[in-house]
Amino acid sequence: MRLHAIINERAGSVLDQDLAAIAQSIKEPFLRAGHEITVEFCEPKKLVPLIEAAAKRDIDAIIVGGGDGTVRSGARIAIENSKTLGILPLGTLNRMARDLNIPLDIASAAEALATSKADVIDVASLNGKIFLCNSLIGLPPEYSAERQRVRGRPWRERLVGYTRAIKTILSSRKRLRITIDDGAEQKPLRVISLAVANNAYCEEPGLGLVRPHLNKGELAVYASRHRSGWAMVRAMIRAVLGRWKGDPHLMQFRGHDITVRVARNWLRVSNDGEVETYATPLRYKSHPKALKILVPERA
Repeated sequence: MRLHAIINERAGSVLDQDLAAIAQSIKEPFLRAGHEITVEFCEPKKLVPLIEAAAKRDIDAIIVGGGDGTVRSGARIAIENSKTLGILPLGTLNRMARDLNIPLDIASAAEALATSKADVIDVASLNGKIFLCNSLIGLPPEYSAERQRVRGRPWRERLVGYTRAIKTILSSRKRLRITIDDGAEQKPLRVISLAVANNAYCEEPGLGLVRPHLNKGELAVYASRHRSGWAMVRAMIRAVLGRWKGDPHLMQFRGHDITVRVARNWLRVSNDGEVETYATPLRYKSHPKALKILVPERA
C-alpha cells in the first residue's frame, strides 16, 4: 500500500519535538509491514490544501495527524477523491480514534495502523457538510467556542477561558424551543442541549462515551430537557458512566433523516468539536458506509 501522512506540526503531541525522529517512528512500522509511506509536517492553515493535493496523487491512503477537526476535513477529502483515510490522533478529545481503538500516542498509533485493514464506516451530514462523531446545539457549543478561541494561547489564558465557559454552562437555565421531525412525526421540545450522533452510544456501564457500531446507518438523537446547566452536566456524568437509563429528562430517538426546526434563521452548532453557524432548519442525514478508513485489527 502507498500512503502519505500529513501531520499538524502545532499539535500538542509533536510541538517542540524532533520532527525527524517522529517521522522515522511513523515510517518504521509501515516499512516493516511492506508499505510505502512519506511523512510531511505543516502548519495548521496548510493542512487542508496539502490533504487535497495528496488526495489527487497516485496513493492508496491518506493519513492525517491532528484533532477531530483535522480528521473531519480529511474524511471529506478522502470521500470526494475515493481514498482511504488513516488517523494519527493528536488532538484533545480524539473522538474518532477512540471509537476505532487507535492508541493515543503517535508511535503506537502508527504501529496499529501499519497492520490495519481498510473498512467502511458511516458519516453523517448537517445541511450537506459531513461530520463523523456528533453534532451539538444548545449549551455545549459555548464550551467548544471558547476552546477554539483560546487554542494555541498560553496555558493561563486557556485555563481562564475554560473556567469562564464552564461557569456559563453551569449557571445557565436557557432552554431552546425546537421541533424534531424524523419523517414519521414531529416532536416539539424545550431542550437545554441536543446531540445528534453518527450511530448510537453504548448504554452499558463503562468509562467514556463510546459508539460500539460505526456502520449501522442511523442517527441517534439525545435531547436534554433538564432545567439547568448543573442538571445537564450531572446527566452527562451519568452518561459517561453508562448510567443514563431511566433519566426522565433525557429523550432518545433514532432515524436516518432528521430535521430540527427552531424559530431562528441561524444557529451555532458544534460538529466534532468545531463551532460553525448554520442556517435553519437543521437537516441531518446518515450516509451509510461512505468512508473507507484504516481500522486496527484489534478493533
